[in-house]
Amino acid sequence: MVEIKGFSLFSLLAVILAGIGCLFHLIGLSVVYWVVSDPFVSGYGSGLWQQCGLTCASYSYTPDYWKATQAFVIIGLLIGVGGLVMSLVAMIQKTRMFRLLGMVGCAAAALCILLAIIIFGASITLGRGTQWGWGFILCIISSFFFIAAAVLNFLEYRGAAV
Repeated sequence: MVEIKGFSLFSLLAVILAGIGCLFHLIGLSVVYWVVSDPFVSGYGSGLWQQCGLTCASYSYTPDYWKATQAFVIIGLLIGVGGLVMSLVAMIQKTRMFRLLGMVGCAAAALCILLAIIIFGASITLGRGTQWGWGFILCIISSFFFIAAAVLNFLEYRGAAV
């Protein structure tokens, strides 16, 4: 088994990838760039919580799919942080139970994030001059970091980290 300063390489990589996933997801869900309209000219952006043009304003009405997206990204963030903490504890204490919890947490976070992306993406119709923003894309990327962390936790759990 490859070790770096007493820590398994897979454990260390799982913690790093889950940490990057949490960071990317937090940034992605908090910005107003999920849908953008001509970003180089107008600077208009629409996020999950507010929209911005010349000024920013909260939404007066949010449809159900919007609320479902908000719920799943928040749940994904909370579970992702839990998966990160469990992976970190498993790396330090070298216990299989925390490794399993880290794996499940990271996989569940990825699932929640992908559900939010699917709900939002299937419900929004992009008009002329609008496109997916970098916040939306950053949340998609974060889910892949969580999947990779879950796989590494699984490999470490099974003892296949060679």
